[in-house]
Amino acid sequence: MSRTYTLQDLQSLSLSALHTLRGKLYRELALAPPHSGEARATLKSLDAVNRVIRQRTTSPRMG
Repeated sequence: MSRTYTLQDLQSLSLSALHTLRGKLYRELALAPPHSGEARATLKSLDAVNRVIRQRTTSPRMG
């Protein structure tokens, strides 16, 4: 994995970019050795991405 993404890193990304990143992270997770540090870091990033996506899609909308 190239890096661990935090909530602050993800706030500036568009929803489309977040979905693309989530797909990339799932592919990286599939290639990572089970129970490795790399797998844990990828899961941590996936959790952050999913949290931001959920936050944006469930927030109330005006209009």
